[in-house]
Amino acid sequence: MGTNANEDASATSAAVDYALPGPYRVRVLPQLEHTCAKCFPSCTGLSCLSRIKVYVPRVEVSPDALFPLGEVERGATRSRAEDDAMEAPYPVAIITPGFLIDGDAYASIARRLCSWGYVVVTYTKTESVAGGSLDDELSTAILDDLISWVGSDVLISPYADAEAVYLIGHSRGGKISMLQATRDKRIKAICLLDPVDNTVYAPLGVGYPSALAAMKVNPSAVPPVAIVGGANGGECAPAESNFAEFFAASPSGAVARDHPPWGISCGAGHFDFVDEATFVQKVICPEGTIDASATRDLSAAVAVAHGERVFRPSAAPDDDILERTLASLRSQWTDRGVEFSSVKRL
Repeated sequence: MGTNANEDASATSAAVDYALPGPYRVRVLPQLEHTCAKCFPSCTGLSCLSRIKVYVPRVEVSPDALFPLGEVERGATRSRAEDDAMEAPYPVAIITPGFLIDGDAYASIARRLCSWGYVVVTYTKTESVAGGSLDDELSTAILDDLISWVGSDVLISPYADAEAVYLIGHSRGGKISMLQATRDKRIKAICLLDPVDNTVYAPLGVGYPSALAAMKVNPSAVPPVAIVGGANGGECAPAESNFAEFFAASPSGAVARDHPPWGISCGAGHFDFVDEATFVQKVICPEGTIDASATRDLSAAVAVAHGERVFRPSAAPDDDILERTLASLRSQWTDRGVEFSSVKRL
């Protein structure tokens, strides 16, 4: 009996394709705003304000399931998706944007994660390059406060498990996500998209700690890690502080909580990870050698697969999950005429 059960679990796991949209429909709540109360006096007024968008999984329930004729009929007509609707609250995935990037720039990744049963939060801080930027410590405090707010907001909290948090961060947002992850037990997994630590533009100093140093000092505090990096980051993601350094600092073995770090590199430019790069972004950072939409597909697939292996583990080994996901992407890219050879595991 036990053997058959394991075989069934493995077969079910093998049939799941994390490189495709999940079974949930996506509901986007009206834009919300939140002011970081715990950030005072480091920031005041509008400088503490974030604009927030929340994506909530939605399950279409059949009329027969809503109005069952009896226990037998209800059990016969209720689908797996309808059973999954009873799993709320869902894990919370929070996407932290890069420096001066709008949270809406990651809508495609947010929608993909939500379709797999995550309450996804994107946010945009109030800052500008003209003297109104927030340092890394304050940005981390805003993220910390945002997690607490998700767990207490009357509109979101019924759907969201704020003790099962998944952080996704791009560029500087990857660094901020990692700083928070090393300090917060609510965070169970983290996915970094072309992360950047301290650079000449944000040198090590007061308000600008190193996330790489935090990982090395306390590896047991680092949750399971997945990283997708672009090989064409240029000065926007210099080699001494880029994704490869984050992967090298990621814990492995028992310290990795039974989930070894995943590292993927590809021929992406630093801003290929956002839905639509601006003209200025395209000018200041090198463009990638692969289609930007493929980079986003890769990022979304790895983010989903990593989240599922941590929050909804199956009988399949972690390495098999990643290889199946990459194989599915390779097939999709081949059909689209996109070269896959730049995608490599670290």
